[in-house]
Amino acid sequence: MGLDFSVKPKIEEMIRGLEKEYQKTQGLILTEDDLKCLIYQKLSAMKELFAQKQTEDNNIFGCYVHTEVSWFDDNDRLTIKPDITILDPADMSILHMCKSSLRLPSKQFNFTGKAILLEMKFIRNKTGIRKATVNGPIKRDYNKIKKLFAKIDSQNSGIDIFCYFIIFNKTDEKCEAFNRFLKNYGQNIRHKILYATGKVIFPKKNKGKRQTYDL
Repeated sequence: MGLDFSVKPKIEEMIRGLEKEYQKTQGLILTEDDLKCLIYQKLSAMKELFAQKQTEDNNIFGCYVHTEVSWFDDNDRLTIKPDITILDPADMSILHMCKSSLRLPSKQFNFTGKAILLEMKFIRNKTGIRKATVNGPIKRDYNKIKKLFAKIDSQNSGIDIFCYFIIFNKTDEKCEAFNRFLKNYGQNIRHKILYATGKVIFPKKNKGKRQTYDL
C-alpha cells in the first residue's frame, strides 16, 4: 500500500498546533529555515510517517519525509525543489528506475505513486503580507507547483501529487490582494493554502516631541 492521502487532516492539525506554539513563543521562528526544520521534525514524528520501510531495492530502507527533493521542469532540468516532500519508501529506488532496470536519472533516485509536497513561506516583516509579497514569492511558488502538475500529467507517470502551500506570517497584517488570492486559489483537489500567524504586535513609534530632562 502506498502513501495514504488520509494523512492530510493530521498534517493540517499539526500545522495548526505549530501556529499555537508560535503564538505562545513568538521568538520560536526567526527564519524560513526554522519553519522548515520545525515542520520536518513534527512530520517525522507522526506515527503514520515515522516508520522506516524497505524500498524497491533489496535490503535498502528509506523514510517518508525528505527536504529539497528535485523535480524536472518543462525543460527536463531539476529546478523544482519543494521545501518538503513526503513519499512512501516502498515506491522509491536509489539503484535504478522504479519497476525496471533502467539507469537512474541525474538526481540519483526515482519513485512512483503518491507524494505530498509542502512549500513554505515565512513573512517576517513588521508590515506583514504586502501586495509585492503576493505578486512576488507567493505567486512564484504557486505557479512553480502548477507547472509541476502539468509536467507530471503530460508524462502519464503514475505519480499523484498533493501540495500544501504553508504561509506563516509573523504579524497578522495582510493586504487585500492576499485575501483575494486566498479566496480565489485557496484550495482545490490538488492543493491547499494554509495561513498561520504568530500575532506579533510591534510597538508604535511615539511621534511626539522628544522629551528632555534637567540634569
